[in-house]
Amino acid sequence: MNLSPEEQEYQNRLLRAFENVRTISMALNYVEHLLDPNKPYTPAMNTPTVKALLNEVKPGSSAEQGRAAVRTLQERLTAANNEYQKITEEGKKFS
Repeated sequence: MNLSPEEQEYQNRLLRAFENVRTISMALNYVEHLLDPNKPYTPAMNTPTVKALLNEVKPGSSAEQGRAAVRTLQERLTAANNEYQKITEEGKKFS
């Protein structure tokens, strides 16, 4: 199946948005695990994009730093989910 350039660009934007949501989710799960070791996390947190995000939010070693990182990641996840939903809605024109 051949996609038009517009459809290809849409697919690329959708994939980037999806990957952003997944990356933030994995980082959030890891930081929550640091705060509560009983919570699971994915080993995929070792990927370069997740590591870079964790380095950016700096969960640190104290509970306060961890909670601040969780708040930041939750805000970013909300924004990323909203962006993904917006792009998904835009895709309806291709249906």
